[in-house]
Amino acid sequence: MILIMKIKVFDAHSDILYDVYQSSLKGDLNRFVNYHEPQLKGHVTGGIWTVYSPNEFNLIEALSVSKGLVDLNAFEVILGIEGLRNLLSVSDMQKIYDLGYRHAMLTWNEANAYATGVKGPIDRGITEKGYEVLDFMINHDMIIDLSHLNEKSFYDVLKYTHKNILVSHSNLKKYKEHPRNLSDDQLLQLKEANGLLGLTLAGGFIADEEKDRNLDTLMLHLKEAIRVMGIDNVCFGFDFMDYFNSDKTMNIEELKDASELQALINKLISEGYSTKEIEKLTYYNLYNRFNRHIFSHL
Repeated sequence: MILIMKIKVFDAHSDILYDVYQSSLKGDLNRFVNYHEPQLKGHVTGGIWTVYSPNEFNLIEALSVSKGLVDLNAFEVILGIEGLRNLLSVSDMQKIYDLGYRHAMLTWNEANAYATGVKGPIDRGITEKGYEVLDFMINHDMIIDLSHLNEKSFYDVLKYTHKNILVSHSNLKKYKEHPRNLSDDQLLQLKEANGLLGLTLAGGFIADEEKDRNLDTLMLHLKEAIRVMGIDNVCFGFDFMDYFNSDKTMNIEELKDASELQALINKLISEGYSTKEIEKLTYYNLYNRFNRHIFSHL
C-alpha cells in the first residue's frame, strides 16, 4: 500500500484565467470561488495561469478583468498569456507587463503577426514583429513559452535566445505523433538552451488509443524526457480541461481534474522516484526558476 505524501504542486499550464473571464461574460463572477478553488485547495499550490486566444477579443481588457476574478494571494500565481493573436501592437507589451503578466506564448495554434503555430505554414517562423516581442520579453525578464509553435518558430526562438525558455505543456513524439509534441531533436535543443519541459495530461498528447491514455503511458514520456534532458529540466504542465468539457474526458482517466492529483504522486512513488525527485518534478524545478514572477512577489 502506498502512503499518501503531501507534495507541493506548481503547474506549468492552466487555463483558469480564460475560464473565469469567459464565465464573467456570461454573468458569472464567482466561477473561481465556486468551481476552481475547491479543486485546487490542498492539491495545487499555484502555477502559470493563462488567458488563451482561440478567437478574437480585447486582449488588454481580458487580462485586466481575469486577474481580478481569482485569488492571487491564496495561490502562487504567475500571470500568463497563451497566444498573442490579439496583441494589436508590440507597444502593448508594456501594458501587459504593467498588469503583472510575466509569461507569454507567441501563438496558440495559428499563424499570427508574430509567429507561426503548429497549424500554420511549415516554412513560416518568427516574424520581424515577433522578434520585437522577444526583445521586450528578454529585456523584461519574462518567461518565453514555446508551446504551440511550429518547428521553424521553435528553432527560430532558440537560435535567438536561451533566456527563460519553457515548453509548458507538451509530450514526446516518440510515444505519440502529435504536432504539439516534441521530436528527439527538439528535446536536445531545449536541453541545450537549459529550457524546461512541462509534460501534459491531455489524453490526445499521450497515446493514439484511448485505452492507452493513462498514467502508465505518461510514465514512458516522463522517463524518456528525464533520460534526454535530465530530471532538473522536466516538470508538469497539466492543462486540465474539465471546465471546458462537462464529462471530463479530455484528460487521462486517472486525473480528470486537479482534485485527483494524488493519483500522480502515488504513481511516481510506485515507479521508484524518491521524495526529492517527485518534489522537483511537481514543484521545485518550475518554482525555483520562476518564483520571482509570482504576482504576490512582484
